[in-house]
Amino acid sequence: MESRGGIPDKRLVLILPAAFAASLAVGVVNLGMLFLVKRSFGAGPETIGWFTALWCATYFAGCVALRPLSRLIGATASMALACASIAALLAIHLVFPSLASAFACYGLYGFAIALFWPRAMGWLASGLEGTGMTRAYGAYNIAWSGASIISPYIAGALSESSVTLPVYVGLSIFAANGIFIAIASRRIRSPSIRVPCSTGASSSPVADRSTPLRFPTWIGLFSAYVLYAIFSNIFPVFAKDELSFSESTIGLYLLARATASAVGFWAFGRMSNWQFKRKLIPAALLCALAIDLSFAFFASAPWLLVGMILSGFVIAWAYSMSIFYGASGAPDRDKRMSIHEAVLTAGQVLGSVAGGAAYQRLSWTSVFVLTAVMMAAFLAIQAAFLKKR
Repeated sequence: MESRGGIPDKRLVLILPAAFAASLAVGVVNLGMLFLVKRSFGAGPETIGWFTALWCATYFAGCVALRPLSRLIGATASMALACASIAALLAIHLVFPSLASAFACYGLYGFAIALFWPRAMGWLASGLEGTGMTRAYGAYNIAWSGASIISPYIAGALSESSVTLPVYVGLSIFAANGIFIAIASRRIRSPSIRVPCSTGASSSPVADRSTPLRFPTWIGLFSAYVLYAIFSNIFPVFAKDELSFSESTIGLYLLARATASAVGFWAFGRMSNWQFKRKLIPAALLCALAIDLSFAFFASAPWLLVGMILSGFVIAWAYSMSIFYGASGAPDRDKRMSIHEAVLTAGQVLGSVAGGAAYQRLSWTSVFVLTAVMMAAFLAIQAAFLKKR
């Protein structure tokens, strides 16, 4: 049975550097693997869509299947095990390179990373509410999104030198992060390491005071990450094939989006006047719909950059609301963070698979026409839910 203890500051000493390193490694590996399967194995847009969706799907499965194991072994052990497992999987692919090996190792890698993110997020929120929780998650979001700013450019630049170099670098970061977590966890008092799923000090059941506003924010999160997947996984193929962008230029575009997200996370982490303002919930999805519609008509390089920046802020908006409304008042934060991660991952699966198929079979414009139709439908569902409640 896990015990409650420790102050958030002590957790942050471990969680923030670990989240930064993990996000850096994920960003380098994910974009690097995309370039690798395209250049080394001749994968087309639809294959790349399925490839990236596999990672998302196995991560979704891991958020559900690995939760009991993660709770059993504790937060730091779970996070360290995730890093060590991924380093081993990437090493296997480098030793036995093939498209089949890439699919297998990438899928298992997605499964293993589920031991990291939900557990870190649930541990961070334990015992916190209101402004304290908002600021803790604000710091956490800045840490991982800060790494996501530089990781695309690093992956692009490394890929121009060698298609396997991003995998080697990502493997090294994961291994080093696992060692850091194992060492740092010994310097935190044992009660601080293993935080319970409830926020009560006793073993008696804790009242569930969570808000139903989490449901419409999950709809917004799903939709925002459909857009995220298209930009992360399909845009690099389009930019390489039709705009003749170099890998490092593609990385700069993704860097611009990640920078906008980091600024958004900082803003939402510092402010609290957006909390429980129902009218602001559908605004994020409305902005995402506007970006979609604009991309259906304008696909020039400058507007793509503007759209990247705008989408980065929308993603931060939807993500911050989902975390806050999902965790607020909930007795089991690990479970809520697993749902949060599963919802955004489902959006990535749909965006990757549908986006890749639509681009290969139809056109780049059609990707955003279809996405806009989907987002309009979700916006209507979200508005109906808020009106009913």
